[in-house]
Amino acid sequence: MSANQTFSQKAFADYLKLNFPLLSDADLQTINSYGVLNGTVAQRSYFIIGRDGILRYKKILERGEGLLSNDTLVEEVKKIQRNPA
Repeated sequence: MSANQTFSQKAFADYLKLNFPLLSDADLQTINSYGVLNGTVAQRSYFIIGRDGILRYKKILERGEGLLSNDTLVEEVKKIQRNPA
């Protein structure tokens, strides 16, 4: 999810040839409700939500902190799958 407009998300997804949509939160409601709104921008963050709709993983990056690797995110998903709680 991004604060970018829907048309921008679609163009980016098309460019990457993704087979799923990228979500837009241009009005910042969801970003704000997750506590990652910093002024008028979202802090880079990761959330993994289980199939049951419950938040299972949350990582909010500090300014200047590097992005998580895909391997790290896949491992977090695997942990959730092993222990769905």
